[in-house]
Amino acid sequence: MSGSEPNGLERRRTVRIKRSNLLDLRLDDLDRPAIKIAETQDEYEQSFRLVHDTYLRMGYLKEPQPHGMLFSVYSLLPETVLFIAKSYLTVVSTLTEIFDTEAFGLPMDIIYKPELDTLRAQGRRVVELSALVTPPKLRWRNLFMLLAQVMYHYSVYRGVDDLCIAVNPKHVSFYKTILLFEDFGPERHYPRVDAPAVALRVDMHHIADRLKAVYDSKDLDCNLYLYFHRMTGLLPQYPEKTPIPVKAGAASDQQDVAAPFMNGRKAQIAHHFFQLYPSLWEGLSPSQKDFLTSHYPTLAENTLSS
Repeated sequence: MSGSEPNGLERRRTVRIKRSNLLDLRLDDLDRPAIKIAETQDEYEQSFRLVHDTYLRMGYLKEPQPHGMLFSVYSLLPETVLFIAKSYLTVVSTLTEIFDTEAFGLPMDIIYKPELDTLRAQGRRVVELSALVTPPKLRWRNLFMLLAQVMYHYSVYRGVDDLCIAVNPKHVSFYKTILLFEDFGPERHYPRVDAPAVALRVDMHHIADRLKAVYDSKDLDCNLYLYFHRMTGLLPQYPEKTPIPVKAGAASDQQDVAAPFMNGRKAQIAHHFFQLYPSLWEGLSPSQKDFLTSHYPTLAENTLSS
């Protein structure tokens, strides 16, 4: 953060960081803990059940859903990534990263499309973070920080310009104070969870410098600049004011990195969930169906009606 911040805000941030113990990971009694990208049907189902049960408990979901899972078509898109933390075979925390596409856009378009369109007009590669869930009994283990680190490195690798998120107002302080998200859109009602939301954003071209300014100049045990950058040697190499050459909604040249998984196993996973919830497929527009079948050739409409 710049040196122009009011001293009171800077002091409050420093106190909160010192008290947070965000990087104090307590994993000793987890069975073979692992952080990974979900790649099996079981891992997807466990993640969706975890989101369902958490949202139901928090009141964001009014009634239990069929099969006890909560997900949307965005969860099944080719470039969407589910980061998960596991205790042996059990998914205990999850975070979803959704890449923008012309056919689907992003979930938060429903209330923040004008704001997102300003980024798209600049040719920026935008993603939305969604379904950040850890059960209350495990939150003190800071699994979210492990997922955030992997997500951050993956986003740098994929050439993401902007990380966007719609969060409940009660969580805004954490994202802005600790993770240095910036205001992106005013508070509005989010119909999907029937709750208020605030849009926040991280500009990936400048976040390294901001993390360094806030964390690297203080005597802090919780140094997120080291955590996200220097410890691994992974530093963004983006020239100042030079957008990454991937147009919003366009196929990425880096998409071939995950092509075998996206076109093979993930196609099977998508097919499974569309068969489980036929209305999800039936509610898509022709262009959206064309988009999915172009990426998942085996996902033909006639196979979903069988």
